[in-house]
Amino acid sequence: MENGTKAAKVVIEDRERKDLAFFASIINSSDDAILSKTLDGIITSWNMGAEKTFGYSSKEMIGKPVSILIPPHLQNEEKRIIEKIRKGEMVDHYETERIRKDGKVIDVSLTISPIKDS
Repeated sequence: MENGTKAAKVVIEDRERKDLAFFASIINSSDDAILSKTLDGIITSWNMGAEKTFGYSSKEMIGKPVSILIPPHLQNEEKRIIEKIRKGEMVDHYETERIRKDGKVIDVSLTISPIKDS
C-alpha cells in the first residue's frame, strides 16, 4: 500500500471513530429511553434515558430479556414485533405500556428501528 493510500485510510478511520463517538454521545445524553436488543429479545445496550425512565441501571439490564419491562397482559406484543422484524416488515410507531423497576406501569411511545447487518 502506498503512503498516500495509508494516510487516506487513517484519516477515514479517524473520521469514522469520531462519528461513532459523536453519535454515542447523542444517545447517551438523550432523555429518551434508547435501548437495543437481539432478535431473541436480549438487551444489548441501555442509555441514561432508559435508566431514568425505567429505574434500572445498564448493569442490571444488559444481558436480560426485554420482557422484564412488558406487563403480563402485553407479553405477546414482543413476539409480534420480532415476527415482523424477521419478515423484514416495518413496525409502526405506537403507544403502549411498560413496567418500571418499582412495579409502576407507565405509558410509553415506542419506535422500533431495526438495524440490519451489512
